Amino acid sequence: MERLLVAGNTADGFVNLFGDFIKGSRTTYLKGGSGVGKSTFIREFAKRAEDLGYETIKVPCSSDINSLDAVKVLGLNLVMLDATSPHVFEPELYGISGDIFDIGKYLNPEVLSPKTGILKELLETKKQAYKCMYNELKCVKNQYRNIDNLYYAYFDEDAFNSLAKQIFESLDLTCSDSKIKAFADYIAGDGYHNIVKEYVGDRQVVNICGRCSLAKYSILDYICSRLDKKKVRYECYYTILDPTKVFAIGLKNVFLVCSDNGEGFDTDSCFNMSRVQNDIPLLLEHRHCINYNLKRAGDYYKRSRVAHTEIEKAYLPAMDFAALEVEKQKYLDSLFSKY
Repeated sequence: MERLLVAGNTADGFVNLFGDFIKGSRTTYLKGGSGVGKSTFIREFAKRAEDLGYETIKVPCSSDINSLDAVKVLGLNLVMLDATSPHVFEPELYGISGDIFDIGKYLNPEVLSPKTGILKELLETKKQAYKCMYNELKCVKNQYRNIDNLYYAYFDEDAFNSLAKQIFESLDLTCSDSKIKAFADYIAGDGYHNIVKEYVGDRQVVNICGRCSLAKYSILDYICSRLDKKKVRYECYYTILDPTKVFAIGLKNVFLVCSDNGEGFDTDSCFNMSRVQNDIPLLLEHRHCINYNLKRAGDYYKRSRVAHTEIEKAYLPAMDFAALEVEKQKYLDSLFSKY
């Protein structure tokens, strides 16, 4: 696994799972505004670890998949994290559980001060674009709920319980290597992206299929509860379209995932599908709205990125990158000296 989405812009707003990601690690918390080099420093941290022969897990930024919010060094239990808004973190025990590296101290306020007015305007533009994006994703969530409600008028609970039990009993329950929590998807300027395939590896994929999302989520909830009772460690992946819902589960040799099509266990068998046929026009309308709202969410994302780029342009000339570079290398030398 080369990257892990540990935060997401979701139908419930910004949601992060960094608490689980950094738990038990020695963490460097980076502070500083946009464009001051936090992502670059995180990449240099990762490269230093990889040059020493260690594997890393990279966490892309939820607002820019090509940028990094964090890196974990496997084997050393070291993490470097962008700890500025919207995911603000501090060391629990400064100097023991982590350090703060403040890139902002290399900013020249005299260069930045004349741009105060335009920066406030850009930040407000970015803030409102995010609000609109979250509203569009919330509309997607509500459209899916309407689809679920139409299906659940014809729900067969006995068929559901039988299917859930059948799926669970078919699984290899060998514990996963680690207890991961992450998102399986993200929104970008070109729309909605699902990256669940990146998490699968060489494991057997078990598709939980069907046209009703809630039925698929409920199957995975059932499996999670059974795994918890048996104290089986597993990976848990959520969806930004309904971030409280489990979208995929990873075990040592098996990966279960919700799927709209393909071969697998079909949750449509839990409904009277002949009765569902009467609601097809409504179901198609809801599907159309979902696609429309996802496109709009992507458009608002692009608007936020335009503002973000302009904010970075304002900060760049105010940075003393030469002094920062010296301090970064000294810090990395100190951090990795014993390895």
